[in-house]
Amino acid sequence: MVHWLYTRVIRPSIFYGALVWWPKVIQKTTKIPLGRIQRMACLAITGSMKSTAIAAMDVLLDLTPLDLLIIAEARMALHRLQILKQPAVPKSVAGLLSIWKNVSDPILDMRSDYTNPIYHYSKIFSVMIDWDYWRNKNPLFPEDALNCFTDGSRASSGKGSGIFGLRANRSFYFPLGKFSTVF
Repeated sequence: MVHWLYTRVIRPSIFYGALVWWPKVIQKTTKIPLGRIQRMACLAITGSMKSTAIAAMDVLLDLTPLDLLIIAEARMALHRLQILKQPAVPKSVAGLLSIWKNVSDPILDMRSDYTNPIYHYSKIFSVMIDWDYWRNKNPLFPEDALNCFTDGSRASSGKGSGIFGLRANRSFYFPLGKFSTVF
């Protein structure tokens, strides 16, 4: 229960606003108090003696040091802003964007599957569902019906997705890259 409370309540409240205050985490004056917080939580979770090494408890509980997690949270927030094409405020560009210099990872350079929503309110099609029709074991589709199927797969060579149109006799297949998290 204490582990859940620490990882789901206390740590997220510490991470709040990490994109703004992450440069402070690099300083030793901030790392020490963060380490004390993690140490208190580890002692409460395990019931260990006060002389137990924090590194041993972190490994035992599979907890990453808070300073590294805060930098990771800031990096993810900045990546989300970059994907959304939200520029940083000119006054804080040096502080915010300097995280790319301090912490670089090739996974952050990959393309994102985020798309800005586009709303089309006019419907040029109609959906008709006849339940008796679909309960039939082998339904026959009308001549003018457009049937499309989508699927994704994972193999040792990589991950991919595809679209197949039965009546249009078209198919599209595209790779998702090795870092995709869909599967």
